[in-house]
Amino acid sequence: MIKLLRMAVFLLVLSAEVYLVVVLGDKFQPANHFSYFTVLSNVFAAVVALLGVFNPVSPQIRGAAVLYMGTTGIVYWLLLRGIDVQTPAYANWVLHTVVPILVVVEWLLAPEKTKRWWIWLSFPLAYLVYTLVRGPIVGWYPYPFMDPRQNGYGEVLLTCVFVAVVFGVLAYVISWAGNKLAQKRSVFLSHD
Repeated sequence: MIKLLRMAVFLLVLSAEVYLVVVLGDKFQPANHFSYFTVLSNVFAAVVALLGVFNPVSPQIRGAAVLYMGTTGIVYWLLLRGIDVQTPAYANWVLHTVVPILVVVEWLLAPEKTKRWWIWLSFPLAYLVYTLVRGPIVGWYPYPFMDPRQNGYGEVLLTCVFVAVVFGVLAYVISWAGNKLAQKRSVFLSHD
């Protein structure tokens, strides 16, 4: 069942990405497309899921994928739902809702112990720096809440602090839940 779930994650992300390329046609801009955290987190999760179908994947890597996808879903539903992010409906639904849910469910069904969850925060931090440096250079930001041209850097800072808190809390919860559930699972399996 876990392998089927992982394959479903991979195939859903692949289908959403192909759908985006086809539907957007000439409007598809790879440099901007791969500057969305949603796209990066989904592609990462899809690769981790596909690798997990064939071989064990490090719990640290899996935990990172769960964090990035969980945050993708939460940020979408709290900050972006109802905002036109120029993503066709099918891809929007798959990348922001379906895959994040499936990745979290897969983690809960096959939990693993992790250490140093704070290391997972390095990618979102690097992404933030990349976005805020690239934005003024190319005149484009992937998300309205990261665009200082609309409401200034103060509001961007406040929103980024909020998102950072979400990342931090979620990282801790994912690690804690993985550790507790993996421990209970090993105790349960040892009594069989």
